[in-house]
Amino acid sequence: MLLDKNIPIPHIKLIDFGLAHEIEDGVEFKNIFGTPEFVAPEIVNYEPLGLEADMWSIGVITYILLSGASPFLGDTKQETLANITAVSYDFDEEFFSQTSELAKDFIRKLLVKETRKRLTIQEALRHPWITPVDNQQALVRRESVVNLENFKKQYVRRRWKLSFSIVSLCNHLTRSLKKKVHLRPEEDLRNCESDAEEDIVKRKALHPRRRSSTS
Repeated sequence: MLLDKNIPIPHIKLIDFGLAHEIEDGVEFKNIFGTPEFVAPEIVNYEPLGLEADMWSIGVITYILLSGASPFLGDTKQETLANITAVSYDFDEEFFSQTSELAKDFIRKLLVKETRKRLTIQEALRHPWITPVDNQQALVRRESVVNLENFKKQYVRRRWKLSFSIVSLCNHLTRSLKKKVHLRPEEDLRNCESDAEEDIVKRKALHPRRRSSTS
């Protein structure tokens, strides 16, 4: 976990560093790991990795916090990875109506496929959305807020997809078991109940997001 301070009860800033790897100067490192929607194109393409991959992930996290939507998340893992390698995302007005152009510029400069053109740590810290240089920029920054309502909808979508996957797997296993032990029809799906129905109802309230290429 990344904490804000080294105190007994700190605020948690980021989690999920279980697959983190320390980059060593002069040592090439390649690997394919991470949560698909957050990984950089160089991870998908199995190219040498550096701190640039982390900067890409910061861009994804910022996008999600400000909109509640995920920039590259598709209906399947393959679609998600294809969106990442194509850098296919947009700033849909439905999700970014309260987001400043400075904030969008910060995200754009992080979600760049060419690692050499991506913001470095120092450049990101100097970006006017992070470090305003005047009162006007400071005001613009305050106007960009975390969209909790859309964030909750995104969470519901994740729960629905997880429930759907679990039920599908359960049905598959039940059919396989039936072929082996000849279960009676009324016993087929007895163990496949879940809260999927509730999540399906909630899913209808979600808004589909258009996708277009952005550099």
